[in-house]
Amino acid sequence: MQSVALGTLSLGIALLPFALLIAGLKLSSWRQRTRLDEIARQIAVTDAIHAELGAVVSPVVRRTLGRGWRLTIPVPLDRPDTVTRVVSAAYGVFSEPERTKSGRFEVVLTPQERPVARRIAVRAAAGTTGRSVSWT
Repeated sequence: MQSVALGTLSLGIALLPFALLIAGLKLSSWRQRTRLDEIARQIAVTDAIHAELGAVVSPVVRRTLGRGWRLTIPVPLDRPDTVTRVVSAAYGVFSEPERTKSGRFEVVLTPQERPVARRIAVRAAAGTTGRSVSWT
């Protein structure tokens, strides 16, 4: 009886590396499918926003651990009408069950940074820099 148990234990130890390898491959495959799904959603959200407003924002779509979606959008917070249209366009990409289940859909709005050229132009127009700016 002990030899059967010892043989089973030996077989289990011998197969453990293969089991770990298969588990690692399955985990890698799952992560790749998840990432491809995130990329497809991000492209769909970006296309929807660009169709509505043009290239005004660049959203980021990620899967959450609870299998929901987190949509992070840098928006110009000083223009509420643009923010409303951006969120509305992005919201339409996700299906009704994804949006209505608690904890399955999250929209995060972050302040959009102004382009460097625009910041310099604003400072120059305000006269606050006190020095000249050159691009050489």
